[in-house]
Amino acid sequence: MLVLGVALLVALLVPLVTRGSYTRLLGTEIHWGWLLAAGLAIQIALEFASPPRRYWHSIGFGLLVASYVLVLAFCARNLVLRGMSIVLIGIACNALVIVLNQGMPVKFPPEWRDKTWTQATVKHHPQQPDEKLLVLTDIIIVKHPYDTVMSYGDLILAIGLCDVAFNASRDPQRRRKKVRRALQAKSARSHTTNSPVFETDVPSGNGPSGNGHGEVQPDWASTAGQQ
Repeated sequence: MLVLGVALLVALLVPLVTRGSYTRLLGTEIHWGWLLAAGLAIQIALEFASPPRRYWHSIGFGLLVASYVLVLAFCARNLVLRGMSIVLIGIACNALVIVLNQGMPVKFPPEWRDKTWTQATVKHHPQQPDEKLLVLTDIIIVKHPYDTVMSYGDLILAIGLCDVAFNASRDPQRRRKKVRRALQAKSARSHTTNSPVFETDVPSGNGPSGNGHGEVQPDWASTAGQQ
């Protein structure tokens, strides 16, 4: 949850840093927001009020998978937003690992294993050698002052959130005008390059059909002059 919170904070700072509009960002139309709210609510409940341990691999795991289904459905419904496809990929990576291993395996450093917050939960548990897709598990260790572990799916999710915030805070009309000007400039350059060039050869006055002043005389005039 710490990684998600930091990613959301960074995403909210993107319009400020890139001179975007918070009005446009907050006014972005999203669909089926209740799916996202329900999915996050389930995960928060499992994190802070998990069921008894004997129910972790039945009720707890079922609720965890259901929460990811809800969040993925929300992302799929809002793929029209630029950057949401990246968010979807990041969440799908985490969901895949969780389904295959009945939770997210976490690689804790040896000095962290005695900490209370490194104990197994419904969603996270210490990594085991025989688990699947270890490369997508929580293997990226961030030490002091954060003391957390994240996955590549978390990084992809963070990038996607920043991309969504950046594009949603932009004026679509301004973007279209910029694209239109670029296409017009490209078309003008292409037209100039492909236009044929016509050259007119003017005989010099010293030729057989010239009169010395750059004017062309018919052949019979030239012959008569010689006679």
